[in-house]
Amino acid sequence: MKLNHTTAVPNIFFDKQIGELSGSAIRVYLKIVRNLLGWRDQNGQVKKRDWIAHSQFEKTGLSNRSVTNGIQELLEKQLIQATDYIGNDVSNPKERKHAQRVYYSLILENSEKTTFYNEKTKEKPPHNLRTTKEISLPKYKANERIPDHIRIRQIQEQEQRKQLQRDSWQ
Repeated sequence: MKLNHTTAVPNIFFDKQIGELSGSAIRVYLKIVRNLLGWRDQNGQVKKRDWIAHSQFEKTGLSNRSVTNGIQELLEKQLIQATDYIGNDVSNPKERKHAQRVYYSLILENSEKTTFYNEKTKEKPPHNLRTTKEISLPKYKANERIPDHIRIRQIQEQEQRKQLQRDSWQ
């Protein structure tokens, strides 16, 4: 059975971890899960890590301080990992504050029994999936005219992405 419009959360989170976490840590963890496991490419692969801006976490209804505390709690319990673009560890709040982009990933005890493992191909996903922010179309200034051939290509690509998403829902 396949559930459309849903994001799979690792069972270990509910079985072992949820009772030991604060409300802000749970919200932050679920946001990370949504950004990683809630997006799939055309082969059904999920992202291993994603750049998530601090303001994205605040959309969960948490204050800036609560987001920072939630992230730190998850790092201390070794449920997530925070790295910069190159992959250097930025577990310290000061390091994260000064990093241009912070990438978050989940630390799972047994990745073969999670949604990272692709049942169809029996393989784990590649590390080169694009971040959510890289998928958006290039921005143009309000008074700048986009050439017709570029706009037509943008619309076609957008429709292809929508169709791939619709196909994956079934």
